[in-house]
Amino acid sequence: MSAVAPARIRIRFRFARDSALIAGRNLRVLRKNPGRLIYPLVQPIVMLVMFISVFGNLALTGHATAGGLSYREFLIPGIMIENATLTAPTSGLALLRDASSGLADRFRSLPMSRAAVLLGRLITDAVIFCLQALLLLAAGYGFGFRIRGGLPFVTAAAIVAAAVAFGLAFAVLSAWLGLLVGDPETAERVLFFPAIAVAFVSSAFAPVGLLASWMQPIARVNPVSAACAVIRSLASGGSLGGSLGFSLLVLGCWVLGLLLVPGVLAVRRWQAAT
Repeated sequence: MSAVAPARIRIRFRFARDSALIAGRNLRVLRKNPGRLIYPLVQPIVMLVMFISVFGNLALTGHATAGGLSYREFLIPGIMIENATLTAPTSGLALLRDASSGLADRFRSLPMSRAAVLLGRLITDAVIFCLQALLLLAAGYGFGFRIRGGLPFVTAAAIVAAAVAFGLAFAVLSAWLGLLVGDPETAERVLFFPAIAVAFVSSAFAPVGLLASWMQPIARVNPVSAACAVIRSLASGGSLGGSLGFSLLVLGCWVLGLLLVPGVLAVRRWQAAT
C-alpha cells in the first residue's frame, strides 16, 4: 500500500502538470494571435450594446420587473449566458483543428495523459469565460445593471463563477459533438446552430410566460434559463431558501450532467482519434 499511494500521487501530479502545460500553450497561442480573442471578448460587448439599444426601453411586466428589476437588469444576465453559449462551440472546433493539423499525433508521442489535452483546453476556456463575464459586468454597470444584495464583490464573484461553470459545461458538450462530427467545416455549422437555438428558446431575453406556447415547456427546462435565473437571483439578493436555491440546484444538475456524460464520451472519442 505504501508503494501504491506515492505512485498514484505522481500520476495525478503529472496529469495536473500536463493539463497546465497544455493550457499555457493555448494561452500563448492567443497572446501571439490576439485576433482569436476578438470574437469571445469584443462580440459580447457589441451584442450588449445592440440588444440594450434595441430592447432596452421595452416595458415588460410580471417576471421581468419582479423584485424591482428593470428590463435592462433582466436582459443583461441573459446576454451574459447567451454569449457563453455561443462561445462554447469554439472549444470543439479548437480540438478538431489540433486533431486535423497533426498536433494530436505529436501529443500522442509524448509521455502524457491524453485526457490532459482536453482538461488544458477547458482551463483555457475557463479563462475566456471569466474575462467575458467580467467585461459584461463592467459594461452592464454603465447600462444600469446593479447588484442589490449581499456583498457586491462576493456576489459578483458568484455571478462570474455561475457563468464560467455554465460555459464550461457547454464547452465539454461542444468538444464531444465536434469530435463526433470529425470535420472542422461541418462542425462549425453543426455546433453553432443548436447553440443559437438553445440561447433563444429560453428566458434569456424574455420571461418564459411571454414566449410562444410551444416554446414555454422547452424554455422551463432549458439550462440557459436556469443559469439566467441564478444570476438574476444573485444580483437581486435572493436567498438560498427561495428561488435562488432551486435555480442553483437545477443549474448544478445540468452542469454536473454535461461535465460527466459528454466529458467521458469526449475523452474516449479523443483517445480513439489520437
